[in-house]
Amino acid sequence: MDIIEKEDVNISNAVIVGGLTLTEADTDLESWLLRYGSISRNLLIDDPNSEFHHHAIIEFTCSSAMKTLMPLLPLTVVSMRTPGTTFIVRALGCVYPHVASDSAAKGYLAELQNIASISGKSIEEILQAELLKMKFGPSLAEPSPSSGERLEYSNAADFQIHDSCTVYSPDGQLSPAIPQNVTTEQVATLPSRNSPSHEIEYTNLQNLAKEKPNHGTSHPAVTVSSHPALTMDIIDPPSVQKVVVEHIVRTNDTAPSYHTSLRLRSFSGKVPRPVNEPDFDTWRASVDLLLTDPSISDLHRTRKILDSLLPPAADIVKHVSPNCLPAVYLELLESVYGSVEDGDELLARFMSTLQNHGEKPSSYLHRLQILLSTAIRRGGISEGERDRSLLKQFCCGCWNNALIADLQLERRKVNPPSFAELVVLIRTEEDRNASKEERMRKHLGLNKHCPAPSKLRLSTNQISAHPCDTQDDQADTSLAKQVCELQAQVVALQKHSSQKDKTKNAKPDEVSTLRKVVTELQAQITAMQTA
Repeated sequence: MDIIEKEDVNISNAVIVGGLTLTEADTDLESWLLRYGSISRNLLIDDPNSEFHHHAIIEFTCSSAMKTLMPLLPLTVVSMRTPGTTFIVRALGCVYPHVASDSAAKGYLAELQNIASISGKSIEEILQAELLKMKFGPSLAEPSPSSGERLEYSNAADFQIHDSCTVYSPDGQLSPAIPQNVTTEQVATLPSRNSPSHEIEYTNLQNLAKEKPNHGTSHPAVTVSSHPALTMDIIDPPSVQKVVVEHIVRTNDTAPSYHTSLRLRSFSGKVPRPVNEPDFDTWRASVDLLLTDPSISDLHRTRKILDSLLPPAADIVKHVSPNCLPAVYLELLESVYGSVEDGDELLARFMSTLQNHGEKPSSYLHRLQILLSTAIRRGGISEGERDRSLLKQFCCGCWNNALIADLQLERRKVNPPSFAELVVLIRTEEDRNASKEERMRKHLGLNKHCPAPSKLRLSTNQISAHPCDTQDDQADTSLAKQVCELQAQVVALQKHSSQKDKTKNAKPDEVSTLRKVVTELQAQITAMQTA
């Protein structure tokens, strides 16, 4: 089951399936499992030496799927296409620990046998020594250079002193124990203890030493043991193997701890671009975050990039070896989907970018940041000039001079803030101005815009749209004035002629001429009105 460590499978969110036919009938099982949650990946075990050969490991995206499915496991699923085909579904967490422990135990026991053959000791002695180290520490487990782990004198059957703080004597009396490597003659010279209970214990030991007679050369036997004698009868082999695995041979957990939750969005490079798919620049920015993570190896970064690619983008890098560095894949994708502009052109484009009509200053700053990052990646400008160039172009291209003056951005060009600090300052100022304007409208009752400007604007547009109508109105007015003047002249002439009692001095030609002019003017006015 090495595939679990190689592919970094999340055991708590995965199941193992047996009974696969490697045909289309296997899709029925995947469709059945999709009812409990989305599937992250499907791994086939192809190892003839493994008992799980041709089994599949199916990993769910969310842990909620396993929580719903766990009470039903293990279970048998019958294929809908071929009723004779059945699949056995089990939780991977219930299968993998037993397999791992069995294989590890065999390897560790083989290594212990190798150590025992080199040292000339038996496996039991090595295990006893290591168990003593784990229980009492290395200093107590190491034997004494003069007498070894156990000291025995003549007449060993007289009494024994154990590390259980009790002395067993032949008459059945119990007394406190003495330290290791101490004989009965040395009991009287033991140092005193501060605790009263310790003084009583050492007094009993002195009395016990005096009561024992000394017959010639025979001496009382004292047996001091740092631990009760261990035999194979009290050693449980499975538990010993577990202890060896956890505390002796096993040093570190070599399995890498990757961020399984870190997942790149899919990118295919299709034209037109699908709705839920990012463009290449956005996908490339997420890859940059993956490359800057120090806890992820290059091999794992490459796998993440390959998992996020879909055809036709995946077909472009198909011939590249999976063991190559991520930079090889990114360089190939940049040549196909990246911008063809060089660094200088991108820098010129960045410097000519201005704020659009109705665009917020914070949105304009974010647009500048994207263009500047692209220019830096193409070598148009160095990374150290990022903050200074961003602030300089924002001050040049932003039309909100009041915001620039309030934040004193012109003075901060010497020590420019970072993008995060600058965008927080601008957004805070935008919110403050918006809230102030809202309070002003509520106070002055200006929640609704006044309709007068719009009407004025409409009338202005109407006048400018029909200049011919305006000229006709002016002509009508001038003609009407001329008619009025002529009529006044005619009336005056008529009065003047009537006063002379129809004298011969009257000028009938002038009167008739004026009447003709008036008639022509009235005809023109009537024609213009009808037109």
